[in-house]
Amino acid sequence: MMYGETGAEMRRAFATLLRRHRVQQKLGLTVEARQEHGVLVRQYRQTVLLWLAQAMRAASPLAFTNMPTPQPNPFQAVGVADAQPTAADELASALTTATTQSAARQASSDALSSPQSHPLVEQWRLAARAAALAEHDTAEPFAAQMTAPQARALVGDVAALAQALVVLDRRYKNTPGWEPLAGSARLGWAALAAALDVSLGQHDYAVDRIGWKPKTKLMTGPARPGILGVLQAQHNLVIRMKTVPNATNLRLVVDSQRRLSAHLVPFAARIDERLAARWSERADTYALIQRQLRDVAGVLGRGGQAAAEGAIAVARLRDIPPDSIVEPRVLAGFQLLFTRLDHRIADVIEDGVECGALAQRVTLPRLVAGSGQLIHPVRDRFVPVSNATDLEVIRTVRDRLRPREPVLMATPGATRVELHSAVLHRPIPRPRPGAPQI
Repeated sequence: MMYGETGAEMRRAFATLLRRHRVQQKLGLTVEARQEHGVLVRQYRQTVLLWLAQAMRAASPLAFTNMPTPQPNPFQAVGVADAQPTAADELASALTTATTQSAARQASSDALSSPQSHPLVEQWRLAARAAALAEHDTAEPFAAQMTAPQARALVGDVAALAQALVVLDRRYKNTPGWEPLAGSARLGWAALAAALDVSLGQHDYAVDRIGWKPKTKLMTGPARPGILGVLQAQHNLVIRMKTVPNATNLRLVVDSQRRLSAHLVPFAARIDERLAARWSERADTYALIQRQLRDVAGVLGRGGQAAAEGAIAVARLRDIPPDSIVEPRVLAGFQLLFTRLDHRIADVIEDGVECGALAQRVTLPRLVAGSGQLIHPVRDRFVPVSNATDLEVIRTVRDRLRPREPVLMATPGATRVELHSAVLHRPIPRPRPGAPQI
C-alpha cells in the first residue's frame, strides 16, 4: 500500500467520526461499556498520534515556511538570537508533546487486525490500522524521495488530521476514564498555523505515489483460461526480464512483442480505437527494432526464461477465437505491462551498449586476388560501440520505444475535501415543536 491508500483510509475514517455527534449514547448504555470502549479509542488515538509525529519528522526538513522573515534586531549581536521556529516545527513539537505525555499505550497488532463489533470503535480501528501501515510509507527511505511541494502536501494532511483529533478530543471528554490530549489548545492552533502556512505555497499531491510497494511475483500454476492466460504469460515475462538477456534472447523477446501487439490490435479496436492505434504503432516499432538488432551481438547475459514466456504468450493468444470480446480492464492490464516492458527493454539496450555487453557489426574491407572463387564473402566483425548515438537502434529506442510520460495533474482528492468539510461540519438544528416556520 502506498501513502495515497493509507492516507485516504485515515481521512475517510476521521470524516465519518466527525459526523457522529452524541458519542456518549453511541459508546454504550452502561458506564462499564463506555469505559471499555474509551480505552480502545485511546489506544487507537495513540497509534495515530505516533504516525503524525513520525510524518512531521520526515516532512519538517523540507517544509520551508512561506512567511516573510522578521527584520533583525539592530541592538542584538549577530548570532545571539536563535532561528525562529516555523509553523511546521511548532506542529511537530505539539504532536511530540501530545504523544509522549499520553498514558495510553499503542494499539496491539491483534487490536488493529481484529474488527470491532461496535461501529464507532471500528472507525477508530480503521484509522489506527491505516496509520500503522503508513509508518512504512513515510519512513526514511521514502522520505528521502520527497520534494518540498510534496512535503507541504504531507504537512497539510497532518494538520487536518491533528485538527480532527482536537475536535474529537473535546467530543469524547465525558467518556469514563478519558484522558484529554496534552496541550490540546496548542495542538489545535499549531495545526491551524501550519495549514495556513503551507497553503501559501504550491502543493504536489504526487506524494500519494510514494511509499512501500509489494514485490511482484510470478503467477505460477496452471494457465488461466482465455485471454487471462495471455496476460499471465506477459506478466511473467516482465518479471523474467529483471535478468539481463543476451543478444539472441533479446531478439526473441522483441519478436514476441511485435507479434503480440499486432495480434491484440483487432481485440482492442472493438473497445478503444486509440488503444488499437497505439498498439499498432508499438508493433511497427518492435519490427523496426528487430531489424536493427541484426547488426548487434553479444554473449553476456541469459534471458532464456524471458524468451520462453514471450513465446508462450504469443501461442496462447493465437488460440483465442477472433470474435472474443476482451474487457476494458484486461486491455488496461496489457497496456500497463507493455509500458513496464518497454522501459525495461530500452534500459537493457542502452545499458548493454554503454557497458560493452552489446557490440556493433562492421564490415572490413579486404583485397582478394587469385582466390579462385566467383563470390567473395564480406568480412564482418563485431566491435564495441564508441558512441551510442551512432547505432540506429539507440535512436529508435529513445524516440519511439519509451512511451511519452503523461502529464499527471495531481489533485487533492475526494478524501481531503471530505475531511476538511467534516472538520467544519455543524449539526443542523432540529426545529422545536410549535416554533413558527420561516
